[in-house]
Amino acid sequence: MNKLNKTAISFIGAGPGDPDLLTIKGMRNLSEADIIFYDALIDIEKFKKINKRAKWSYVGKRAGKVSIDQKIICRLLVNYYRRGLNVVRLKGGDPTIFGRLTEEIDILSSNKIPYEIVPGISAGQSCAAELGVSLTERNVSRSICFLTPSVSKNSAVENEWLKSVLNCQTSVLYMAGKQIRVLGNLLIKKGMSPDMPVAIIENTSRESKKVITQLAELNHHDKTRSGPVCIVIGEILKIHLHDEKPLERVESRRRKKYELTNAA
Repeated sequence: MNKLNKTAISFIGAGPGDPDLLTIKGMRNLSEADIIFYDALIDIEKFKKINKRAKWSYVGKRAGKVSIDQKIICRLLVNYYRRGLNVVRLKGGDPTIFGRLTEEIDILSSNKIPYEIVPGISAGQSCAAELGVSLTERNVSRSICFLTPSVSKNSAVENEWLKSVLNCQTSVLYMAGKQIRVLGNLLIKKGMSPDMPVAIIENTSRESKKVITQLAELNHHDKTRSGPVCIVIGEILKIHLHDEKPLERVESRRRKKYELTNAA
């Protein structure tokens, strides 16, 4: 027999990795959870300080690595909810952006299980903050495109993303680390200027590494990277192209604290 459960499953956007970027609602829901299914792209040890009582279960996916099947994740959400537990699905960035959210909410809807989505800061927004640029700089960029060149093996539209980049004034490419070698050449062949400014950001919001270059030089920056990579393309980066000093992330001087002071 299923236990009575009046609590909706909460899909929480963890942000790009730093717990300080979690929303107040996200932190509150996380602190009240009994079990938390979390993704790969977060600083898990610091997140666990928010709720030391809950069970934390890893269900993350990383390209090229063995991952738990999506159907199993969906089944876990349903089964633990039916046991009467307060279930949280903690997703990197924002759940609605490249978060495989649809598969999970579809299974909940088909089982008449309530859910709520708590937005998070997406990696693209975090990258812009670290670079010190506006994605919609006045008179420079009136359009933003969030996309990924990473596709499944069975995809029939492998390079459809090119059209989006060519028709957008600022583009943020997610999960793009393994495509750096070919990105520049593909876009130049399609007519984009070789001088177009490009930024490569690895591990945004944490111990990030940033490179500002031009499209024609992009293949020279192809190397093995262990963390998630975003690439920003657009004239909004032009101000940084000839900077003599490397970009540095300024850490908050206040002492970081992840526990809710008034949590029940």
